[in-house]
Amino acid sequence: MNVKHIRWLHEELAQWKADGLITEEQSQQLQLKYGYIPKEGPSWTRLITVLGGAMLIVLGIILLFAGYWYGFSPNGRFDWSLAMLLLSMVVAAFGVWKAKPASVAAEVITLIYMGVLTTATFLVADTYYTGEHIGLYVLIILCCSLPIIYILNSGVGMIFYLIGVLGWSFSNHALNAWVGPLAVGGLLVLAVPYFLRRFEQNQTNTDPLLMWVAWAFIGAIFGEVFFILSTYEPQMNLFFISVLAAVTYALGTLEKRIALLALPCKGVGAIAMLYTIVEGTYIGTWIRIADSTMAWWIWVLMVCSLFFAGTLLRRLLVGRRIEACIGFIPFTVFGGYILAVSGATPIVTSILFNAYILIAALGTFIRGTMVKKMSLLNGAVVTLIAMFGARFFDPSFTFIERGVSFLVLGLIVLGINALYLWRKGQQRSAVNQRIRQVQRQVEALPTSDMDAEFSPETPTSTVDTEEVTRKEDL
Repeated sequence: MNVKHIRWLHEELAQWKADGLITEEQSQQLQLKYGYIPKEGPSWTRLITVLGGAMLIVLGIILLFAGYWYGFSPNGRFDWSLAMLLLSMVVAAFGVWKAKPASVAAEVITLIYMGVLTTATFLVADTYYTGEHIGLYVLIILCCSLPIIYILNSGVGMIFYLIGVLGWSFSNHALNAWVGPLAVGGLLVLAVPYFLRRFEQNQTNTDPLLMWVAWAFIGAIFGEVFFILSTYEPQMNLFFISVLAAVTYALGTLEKRIALLALPCKGVGAIAMLYTIVEGTYIGTWIRIADSTMAWWIWVLMVCSLFFAGTLLRRLLVGRRIEACIGFIPFTVFGGYILAVSGATPIVTSILFNAYILIAALGTFIRGTMVKKMSLLNGAVVTLIAMFGARFFDPSFTFIERGVSFLVLGLIVLGINALYLWRKGQQRSAVNQRIRQVQRQVEALPTSDMDAEFSPETPTSTVDTEEVTRKEDL
């Protein structure tokens, strides 16, 4: 029992005793069992409040320096940057010396170190202009932060590290020979031992940060794949992202033994499938695919990817999981590729793709209504929002066509919500009706019958009387 529950129990004991629910002896036994209220460490709410106040102070100091920053000479600005770096190293050394790994203090120290390191790096870049090589600056920050993250076992630090890797994947400033997709993959490989070690240490899912680390790690993997495809084979982005999304979502749906990875896999896979839906609804996407040339080995790789994805999605079908409707989107995208390179017009390919999305969303909605599962209903609604919402950014649609699309989407969303509220009201009315029937039955009973029915001592006293009677007869 945690501290919050123990405090609540001690506060309720007096009221329970006054209401006659427990005796004095039972109250004392409960107090002895759960003992004193243990001393609490700083909660995350208190920590965030204190950290926010400290950040305001630091921001005030930074703004004061900003007012005089360009009044210093370049060497003076460099000296101030070195002083900030020295301060971050002192903070990190104190954390290594005193802070317990994976503790709240270790998390705070890691954040301070990474924040000061980032600030100092960009100040030096501003003082001695080296060009728009933001990817190089991010690489320096990530590489210098990783040792402290490992030493202090900082989950928050690893989350920011992976977010930095993910952000770098979408940066146009990292596209060159020696700081490119391979470097992003190397940064992810360096983070694997940390994730495995922390996962082995927390098999019981008691680590609140490990789930967020898993989210960031899986998201960074998607960013790496997107980065590689955008660099070397941009026309294949839609297909391979759809395959990776379907596989990740299927693994998250089917894998129940490792609950820690189930939700991040399902969540990131669903987000990637939404990207596929939005990108596939654009006519311009199929125009680019039709104009591109793909080597034979790419087609072989596509077929192998579909075979692997189909193996997992088949398990969804065997389990009668309706998620397979949306999960089979890689096969639809593959069919769109065949139509595009075979000479079909892009608008025909886009219409067929949109028809599949509508049918899959409708099937998911019907299934969710039948089994009363809100996740399926919400999934269908989000799918429709993504498909119709993409029309706002599609240059091939006129304002009238966009307006009609949004009107239809709004009517669908309102209709689904009205249906949900109606069913919820029906359920509430049924429950309230049952409660009213029970109340009427209780009120109709005589007082003696009510006492006999609800008195817990009646059966015991009856048995005792019968036993005494038999003993007297003997």
